[in-house]
Amino acid sequence: MQKFDTPATVSAVLDIPAGRIRFIAADRADTTVEVLPADASRSRDVKAAEQIETTYDDGVLRVTAPAAKNRVLGHSGSVEITVQLPAGSHIEAKAAAAELRGVGRLGDVVFEAAQGSVKLDETHGARLTLLAGDIEVGRLGGTAQISTQKGDLRIAEAVRGTVALRTEQGDISVGAVHGVSAALDAGTGYGRIHNTLKNADGAAAGLTIHATTAHGDITARSL
Repeated sequence: MQKFDTPATVSAVLDIPAGRIRFIAADRADTTVEVLPADASRSRDVKAAEQIETTYDDGVLRVTAPAAKNRVLGHSGSVEITVQLPAGSHIEAKAAAAELRGVGRLGDVVFEAAQGSVKLDETHGARLTLLAGDIEVGRLGGTAQISTQKGDLRIAEAVRGTVALRTEQGDISVGAVHGVSAALDAGTGYGRIHNTLKNADGAAAGLTIHATTAHGDITARSL
């Protein structure tokens, strides 16, 4: 495990071939990084973990795998990375295949993967892109662009801004935080739209939701 003094929020940049990624945000003045093989009995996972490089400089934490000419899914090894960092820190992560878990309150989160899953407790803004996999956010504080080609999208609480949700095959569910005036622009090729959002009389929408699925249901409601 590596440890860095981080009295303020940090920007974490992560790039790995495959694995499980966990960010734990809390009120703290340091950042720790633990890298383990996803399966300690597999030599390529052990090697992948050994090759991960972790650096910290001027507020930016980098956790990266070395560039590989033949980084092919299934041949690169898989790792398990746990980063504990100050609440409100920003995340930018990329992987071929990975599970991303965010615990606590994060700042803006950017994540891109071919396949995997995303589950975040709380984030300010988000740009999350999967080719296949489900995405779930507990509390979304601002603008977001969230998409997957195959999978469900679920936002438990959206607070403000413009939220764009798109899946080719899957259901979309979003809740507007209590008291916010919200508007929905939704479309589904095959499925149903359930809209129980509340929009205060004469109030401009504080939350605008764009939701699109080719095959699935869309549910939007005020909490």
